[in-house]
Amino acid sequence: MAAFTPQSIQPWPADRAVLLVHGIGDASAGNAPFPITQLTAALGTQAPKVAVYTLNYDFINDWAARKLQLAAGIRTLGSAIAARFANGALDDKLSEYGGDVLWPVLHQDTRLAIRDAYMAQLQQIVLDCGESALARGHDPLDYRVSIIAHSLGCYHTYEALHAAVSEPEYRLRPGSDLTQLECVVMMASPVQLIRTIAGDIGAAIPKPDQIATLDSSGLSLPVEQLGTKKVPATRKFVAVTGTQDPVGGHLLGTRNTWAFMNIAGQQTEIVPQTLAGPDPVLALVKALGSGDGLGSALPDPHSWSAYVTREGSLLSGLLA
Repeated sequence: MAAFTPQSIQPWPADRAVLLVHGIGDASAGNAPFPITQLTAALGTQAPKVAVYTLNYDFINDWAARKLQLAAGIRTLGSAIAARFANGALDDKLSEYGGDVLWPVLHQDTRLAIRDAYMAQLQQIVLDCGESALARGHDPLDYRVSIIAHSLGCYHTYEALHAAVSEPEYRLRPGSDLTQLECVVMMASPVQLIRTIAGDIGAAIPKPDQIATLDSSGLSLPVEQLGTKKVPATRKFVAVTGTQDPVGGHLLGTRNTWAFMNIAGQQTEIVPQTLAGPDPVLALVKALGSGDGLGSALPDPHSWSAYVTREGSLLSGLLA
């Protein structure tokens, strides 16, 4: 596995930065590009003031090989997802799509490699923040860092933030290390979906006790326990999903509580979505993975670029 080198931006153009974290690990191949154009449009005149970082998984150079080795486990994972949604006409597609999106939870080395890279990138952002602020004679605590994650990237974000608040060696604790984030935006988060399906398939998940998503006490916002005080990892935690996005917990307009991430204290934004054509089931089968979700004839309800575009006002308010 190639070594991961975190991205560095110095100096920041102003006093804020955002880290974009993609879903399945193929952004470097062009299959899941970061929606930087859409984010720039959403921020408008404020865009030049925001340092934009991207967390890419291309350092895992044997990603495809690992996936092939886990074929049997991925089929089990996909079957469990299809059984939960219980829609015969969609079973094959949901199994294929869900397995493709969620499979890294089956491979401990992969998920730990991504978490280590995530922590290294956050540490570099904090370093850049401090150096940029001090170079201008500013207080680094007045500078702001946010995260926008999509799909499986939400799972990696959830895991990374829980590690950040609980493991001192990372020096990313919001209270003890003064590294509280401004906001975290989870778009089409599969965290609850993963939690449920991992429970269904049990022994197929390696080291489940090391996964914050599977904590026996349930899902929670990441906070540092500082004496009797709880300091949250981020000032704002926002969850965005669409009414037709299975990964975000919806199927054909119906919310499935077992798949919908609903953590106490989160701000929830539901995006109305429609499917093209008279047959919604057929439309969803064709739409999943079909395109950018904006102007295509079969808009993908899971499209990251579409979420960023449609929630432009929300993002502008959070990041500007």
